[in-house]
Amino acid sequence: MKIHTEGMSELVLEVKSMERAVDFWSKQLGFPIVEQWGYDEGQFTNRHEHVWATWLYVGGPTRLGLWLPRNFTEKERTEKNKPVSKWDGLFDEGGLHVHFALHVKQEHFDDAIDILQNIGVDMKLVEEETSSKERRVYFKDTEDNIVEFYTRDMKRDYLNRL
Repeated sequence: MKIHTEGMSELVLEVKSMERAVDFWSKQLGFPIVEQWGYDEGQFTNRHEHVWATWLYVGGPTRLGLWLPRNFTEKERTEKNKPVSKWDGLFDEGGLHVHFALHVKQEHFDDAIDILQNIGVDMKLVEEETSSKERRVYFKDTEDNIVEFYTRDMKRDYLNRL
């Protein structure tokens, strides 16, 4: 590997309802809120009258961001369409999201399933025999993002392969 990373630092999901998304991710699934931002006149703020972004700690080196959609002005859309090196500012909203997975250790996986079942989340469980029994569960959050909990430790798995 040419670039040495320590895993995912952050993942940001666009949400339709901040209140509903925070309730699901923090209150129901139990991930703690570590920071919240407001947004005013194209700038992030520390004021919380209207929470525009919420950061949750999801384990390891990773935080999960829940952000409301940004309504870019015509000028901002023009700027955002330029090559990144030519940007006058940051436009950190990208393309379509497919899905993301959070690593859950095998010994905690049944507890995660129980939590999802207890709050009525529709899910699909997949179990496969590889060198060990790997388990994963797919579900949608309240904002229709597809989420996966996966027992495979990618660091261990890929270091073995490399």
